[in-house]
Amino acid sequence: MSVFKPLVGSLVLAMGVAGCASSPSVDRYPAAHTDVPAYDGFLAYGAFKDLSVEGRFEKALCARLMQAGHACTPMLAVATPTSPQDSASRQRAMQASGAQAALIVELLDPETTSRRLLADGRPAYRVSVIDIDSQALAAQLVIGDSKQAHTLKARAKAVAEATTGALADAGWLAPR
Repeated sequence: MSVFKPLVGSLVLAMGVAGCASSPSVDRYPAAHTDVPAYDGFLAYGAFKDLSVEGRFEKALCARLMQAGHACTPMLAVATPTSPQDSASRQRAMQASGAQAALIVELLDPETTSRRLLADGRPAYRVSVIDIDSQALAAQLVIGDSKQAHTLKARAKAVAEATTGALADAGWLAPR
């Protein structure tokens, strides 16, 4: 997604502090010149090559959002691995899901020199908030890895908690 490239340089600098924290740190970046509306229904999409990793992050994010009283559907539930997987099929799945916003979780590249120097090569995640009606980027979150999250399950849970907390703190979660 080319819309993310201009932000990566500034986001990576902000993540230097994130690698030093014991719990995940979160930086919020609303899209330029847009007001981010509050959402109640979400589609969680873990944009990872490994389906088990994708599923773990999607389920953790949906579980946390539902625990907070919001609707959420994992992308794997609406765009199953047995169906064709491409950007067009995922976009159709987003539209058909009934969700107001998609939360796309991606791993920031730990191999770049700046990431290795600033965060000891620890994983960091970008969560993009996509308004489904307009198909526009509403906001991005950058979540630094928790030093206590040693397993995939713990990382997925930490990212889910940090994402939900950041959405709530920013007023991007609509009350039900």
